[in-house]
Amino acid sequence: MKRYQFRLDAVLRVRRIEEDRAAADLAVANRALAEAEAELDRRLAHYQALTTSEGVVPNEAFVAERAMRDFAAMAVVSAGAARISAEAEVERTRERWSAAAMRVRALERLDERRREEHELEVRRDEVVTLDEAFAARLVGGRP
Repeated sequence: MKRYQFRLDAVLRVRRIEEDRAAADLAVANRALAEAEAELDRRLAHYQALTTSEGVVPNEAFVAERAMRDFAAMAVVSAGAARISAEAEVERTRERWSAAAMRVRALERLDERRREEHELEVRRDEVVTLDEAFAARLVGGRP
């Protein structure tokens, strides 16, 4: 009886490694997205916490306050853009991982079919061997 050996086993191992790497890349991208969201929340909270002077204020104080609010607003916009970029990277990474997983699953299904075919062939060989042994006994005079 010959032992089953999947011909594409080396390819399957490589595909699994690629899938593992893609999954790790997805985890990194998700972590970066979480950090970008946290940064956006911090910047937005800082912007909302800025107070506006009430009443009449000197010109210099008004300009300084306005500049600080403008810089805080730009920081919010920048953090929002970073979050959008991180979301896009997560989506691209998820697509790469999904494609890698599909390649692995296809090879695993092929391996499973080939294994079933091998088992069927082994069973057929066993039946033939048993039939031959039984026929040899009958011919030899032993029932």
